[in-house]
Amino acid sequence: MAHLSRIGEAAAISTAAIVAAAVAVPTGASATPSITWSACTETELSGFDCAAYEVPLDHDEPRGATTTIALARRPADDPAHRIGTLFVNPGGPGGAGRGMVTRAADIASPAVLARFDLVGFDPRGIGGSDPVQCHPTEEEAAAVLDRVTGVPLTAAEISETLAARYEYTEACKANMGPLLTHMSTVNVAQDLDRLRRAVGDDKLTYLGFSYGTLLGATYVNLFPQRVRAVILDGNVDPEQRTDHRLENKFDRAGGFEIALSGFLAACDEAGAACPFAGDARVRFDALRERFRQGPVTIPGLGERTIDDFTEFIGETLYDMAEFPETAATLQLVYEVVFGQSARKITDVTFPKSSGLPSDDAYGFNSLDASLAVNCSDNPLPRNPAAYPAIADRFEAAHRTFGRAEALSEAGCANWPRITERYHGPWNKRTANTVLLLNPTFDPATRYDFALRMSRELGNARLLTLDGFGHTTRYSQCVTDWKSRYLLNGDVPPAGTRCTQDTPPFPG
Repeated sequence: MAHLSRIGEAAAISTAAIVAAAVAVPTGASATPSITWSACTETELSGFDCAAYEVPLDHDEPRGATTTIALARRPADDPAHRIGTLFVNPGGPGGAGRGMVTRAADIASPAVLARFDLVGFDPRGIGGSDPVQCHPTEEEAAAVLDRVTGVPLTAAEISETLAARYEYTEACKANMGPLLTHMSTVNVAQDLDRLRRAVGDDKLTYLGFSYGTLLGATYVNLFPQRVRAVILDGNVDPEQRTDHRLENKFDRAGGFEIALSGFLAACDEAGAACPFAGDARVRFDALRERFRQGPVTIPGLGERTIDDFTEFIGETLYDMAEFPETAATLQLVYEVVFGQSARKITDVTFPKSSGLPSDDAYGFNSLDASLAVNCSDNPLPRNPAAYPAIADRFEAAHRTFGRAEALSEAGCANWPRITERYHGPWNKRTANTVLLLNPTFDPATRYDFALRMSRELGNARLLTLDGFGHTTRYSQCVTDWKSRYLLNGDVPPAGTRCTQDTPPFPG
């Protein structure tokens, strides 16, 4: 199956109307029922607290139909000195957030976990929150996605990919139900404000990753006076994403190319510590062009395609810890493909691309929800015939990732026209400074996006991580600043930069 899970991510009511509707929501604790917590019953959440909370399906009709938000909580370790609740969002869109409580040690320092309840929630339509579903069965969804080529090169592949994406969207329209037209980020931001009030916090403390930065940027502009401490890690460009999505996707493909170039340069610089060192850029390009010519049979691994190759490299760029093994794989595959070795390759990882985002009974909820959010938030061309030329333009500039990025949201061409979306203004002055974090070689949320976010928001400070991967990791410097900010409101001086604690190829 050729679904590229990470590479590939409408008239609107007036901004004034959206903001007015949000401001009109009561903010007093008495107007909002509190959350009722009980022990989680799901094995993977054993030992944590869980809850289900009702929010309006349409926030313009607060007394109308509702939808359920599923939450999980890790209580503060020092409840006597508890400050409040830290809400977290993993990104996506389509990412379920409840499981983040199980990874608390990777998200916040012990000092922060002592003073805050950590609450993860599945945004509307996702995971345990009335999950949306485009197809009646997983088999039917897979049958359509099997016709999608992630990097379609021939006219036949492009035609079949566009037809399959059209059919997938038509199934969403037929089967998704009432949430179909209520999945835009503006709704999730208003859900989040309800949850803030329901836990009794006067102001929001929040940490959002990747797409979670768009959610955070939307929240702070709808509710600027309700911001206590908001961290946005791995930033989107909110203005470009919501008003110029096609160019945003072009720049996103460029972000993957920048990260790839950084990976290859770091490999050469590492010398013997990187198995693929020595003209890594030239040899990578030769390998990519060979995969573009057709499938490659690799002894010990089997057949691999340009889809497999592109997704494998794209996935690697998300996490610096994978760099050494990926470099070893590239070296061994290069030797086999270009006749320098006939050995079987069994000791490295080079997976085939997969279309199953989760292990749930219906494994495509994340994909379906991602489509619903992105098509609602981000205007894209509604003429499917325009996409082949768009793919050519993307590919001409971004050879490795452009084509996949250009076609990944072609299903939005026939999505219903959505009237619920927020696309600015982004410059509301918040009660407290918003802290932005971003690596310089982030593939999915390129560093340029963070620079733009810092200029677009009305009160923000950017902390730069000189390093690799999607969102900030492997840096005690970043962790320390996050802790100081969440606990005391301290923001780093303008221009502060951190480094990662280990090199990409430690040897």
